[in-house]
Amino acid sequence: AADSAMAGGRRVRRRLEARDAAGFAAPDSALARRALPPGARPGQLAAQVSAAKLVRAVYSERQLEEVMTDFWFNHFNVFVGKGLDRYLVAAYEREAIRPYVFGKFEDMLRATARHPAMLFYLDNWQNSAPDTTDPRIARPRARLRAFAALSPAEQQRLVDEGRLRPEQLERLRRAAEQMGKRTPGLNENYARELMELHTLGVDGGYTQQDVIAVARAFTGWTIQRPGPRAGAARLASGPRRAARGALPPRGGGDADGTAGADGLRFVFRPEMHDKGEKVVLGAPLRSHGEAEGLEVLHRLATSPATARHIARKLAVRFVSDDPPPALVDRLARVFLETGGDLREVTRTLFTAPELYAPEAYRAKVKTPLELVASALRATGAEVGLARGPLQTLRTLGQAPYGELAPTGYPAASEEWVNSGAMLNRMNFALALASGRLAGVRVDGTRFLPADGGDPVPALAAALLPGQDTRALQATVRAELDREPATSPAARAARAAGLILGSPEFQRR
Repeated sequence: AADSAMAGGRRVRRRLEARDAAGFAAPDSALARRALPPGARPGQLAAQVSAAKLVRAVYSERQLEEVMTDFWFNHFNVFVGKGLDRYLVAAYEREAIRPYVFGKFEDMLRATARHPAMLFYLDNWQNSAPDTTDPRIARPRARLRAFAALSPAEQQRLVDEGRLRPEQLERLRRAAEQMGKRTPGLNENYARELMELHTLGVDGGYTQQDVIAVARAFTGWTIQRPGPRAGAARLASGPRRAARGALPPRGGGDADGTAGADGLRFVFRPEMHDKGEKVVLGAPLRSHGEAEGLEVLHRLATSPATARHIARKLAVRFVSDDPPPALVDRLARVFLETGGDLREVTRTLFTAPELYAPEAYRAKVKTPLELVASALRATGAEVGLARGPLQTLRTLGQAPYGELAPTGYPAASEEWVNSGAMLNRMNFALALASGRLAGVRVDGTRFLPADGGDPVPALAAALLPGQDTRALQATVRAELDREPATSPAARAARAAGLILGSPEFQRR
């Protein structure tokens, strides 16, 4: 049964690789639409990309690469539910994260900074000097200023005359209010998250003036479409689209910019760039266009604060919610001595004595993704692009690519532990073992002991190898006796589900 499941997994993996080779996961909306089944909605692309991530987690023969890809994507998080990112997220992971998980941190930092998914997610594609001459930015900004200059009665008249819907009026008012709170054209979102989350950390020693200076350094880092019309493309006219921040549609693109997202790529636009002098972290930046952003990334990537922030985040994720300071110091030192070589940092982490110390043994609770993937692997389940496991991940709070906040999903175990979560985990385990998880096939006969006797000892040994499970076995038998099953197969499946849902299986 296990051989059959693995063979099925290899078939699924080959189909996914073929789709990737054909461009299924590329940032091309027209191609994405054609890849979906007839009558399917574009939103289903996100579900299929998420299912593909789970399949890789279950069947990949390079488990460490999958684990570290998940860690670094979470570190440089983008949200699949934000507009164009539904089409870009798979390419972002494939192009800006996966190639660098055992490479140089600075290379990954540069790749994420320039990827359309990040530029769109944290709004840097709109980041420009206040006096930009780029008509794609200046004209919609001028229209929004004109709208803001109208009195409330004049704004309401636009609705009364049928020129705006009430919800559009509210969006415009909110956009005008936000525009009044910040320097015109300057968007600090990426600059702030770059320092607070991606590099230095919240206590990394930067100030609000550094945030502003970094935002100014990244003005002009934006998105362009290929083709002869790229230079002439402009934002759609009217305050409605200007307020929504839509990319300029090509051809018959949707009004919100998503359906015309094919072929997006990074471009630096000098006409949007703030050419003034800047000081970042106490040192001046020379005014030299795109290279300013690259210099900022280099400074941040090589900072001791960044080394310590990354070191602690790795230790919290893989060792303990309160990691040993000596381990954090060692990881940070290796990071700095090797120029951010993530292969060496990862090697140091997974060979560290602290990782195997008694106090760290099984100190971490599995994240929902780890739980689902490990349970599917342990049971020899055959799973493809199925909705059952994805629904479980949504219920447990960790849908792939589904974290809205730039912080990504939490690394601390305590964030995943509460009574409701434990009940949902047990329900998943019982549904999986009994064959009731939609889209997943489990051969229940593999839970039956060869001698036809008590299935609990063999299942405990198989699902929790190397652990003392005597107390757990007694608990499982008592639960089985409380609700007698109708057949040996049903009893064995329930025993397997109880073990998979137990605290012992939840920890790693």
